[in-house]
Amino acid sequence: MQAYTPSGILLPLIGFLVLLAFYGWLAYRSSANARLTTKPFGLPDVLCASILGIWMISVIWQSFRSDQAITIRAIVASSIVYTSLILGIFGVIGFQGKSAIETFGLEPSRLPKAAGTGLLWLLITYPLILAAQGLVQKIFGSADDSQMIVKYFLEHPDLKHRAAVIFMAVIMAPVAEEVIFRGYFYGVIRSYCGRLPALLTSSLLFAAIHVHLPSLLGLGILAIILCLLYERTGSLWASITMHAAFNASTIVVLILWPDAIS
Repeated sequence: MQAYTPSGILLPLIGFLVLLAFYGWLAYRSSANARLTTKPFGLPDVLCASILGIWMISVIWQSFRSDQAITIRAIVASSIVYTSLILGIFGVIGFQGKSAIETFGLEPSRLPKAAGTGLLWLLITYPLILAAQGLVQKIFGSADDSQMIVKYFLEHPDLKHRAAVIFMAVIMAPVAEEVIFRGYFYGVIRSYCGRLPALLTSSLLFAAIHVHLPSLLGLGILAIILCLLYERTGSLWASITMHAAFNASTIVVLILWPDAIS
């Protein structure tokens, strides 16, 4: 890890804070046009979300205490877990006589407009996400501290392994994580505690579940943007699209410019 001087970090920090203030102003203006309404989450949702949150915290804790490894089997297992969690959430909502599709704004008719908004927000907010990652790199140095899934992708150029990573990163993770973190965690907490506690809690948990400290700031900012996008559109299609496009852009960079990761 490279040492840094206060003068060397001052300008990147100021630049990041200026960008943060500018995007905060944009978020404030955008909140006036929010379309997300208070969802009818009941006590079964509170209980389910609490159990799920405690389980995720235990997973995060165990991840820091043991060595982690990415394999095809681990990717398949993660896909099964994600699918089970989605089905469980949809089941709890359905048990209460409600439609998860309507609750999360996932009607097919809303897909085109919401997806277009998601892609637009990614283009607009990418500078802030990159600035956050650049600031972290400036502070902690330029050593290879990539996420394990990124290292796995670079170290396994064959079709089978890369296809598994692409499926997880571009399809499974965006759908599952948006349903879990934005749709459910954010929605349930928002219904009972308000927007700010929901924004901070769901975003912190989303960033922490990736168990990669150098990415914590960037992932936290991405999570906040995804929550605001969900608020703005009222549809998870928008945040799913933005999340998938963000991951896909990272994969494109890894394929075309693999040295850029360091």
